[in-house]
Amino acid sequence: MQRLNEQIMREREQEIRNINQGMHQVNEIYKDLAHIVGEQQEQIDQIETQMDDANVNAEKGLEHIEKANVKADQNNCIIS
Repeated sequence: MQRLNEQIMREREQEIRNINQGMHQVNEIYKDLAHIVGEQQEQIDQIETQMDDANVNAEKGLEHIEKANVKADQNNCIIS
C-alpha cells in the first residue's frame, strides 16, 4: 500500500513538473509575441509619420500648382 502511495506521489510530482514546464513555454511564447508586436508598432509609427509627411508635401505641391495657375492666368498662358 505504501509503495502504491509513493508511486502515485511520484506520478503527481512528474505531472506537476510537466505542467510547470508547459507554463514556462507559454510564458516564453507570450514574451516573444510581445516583442514582435512592439517591433511592429515601431514600423506602424514610422509609416504613419511618412503618410503625414506625404500629405503635407502633397498639399504644398497643390499650393504651388494653384499659384502657377494664377500667374499663368495673369500672363494669359495656358498650362495643361
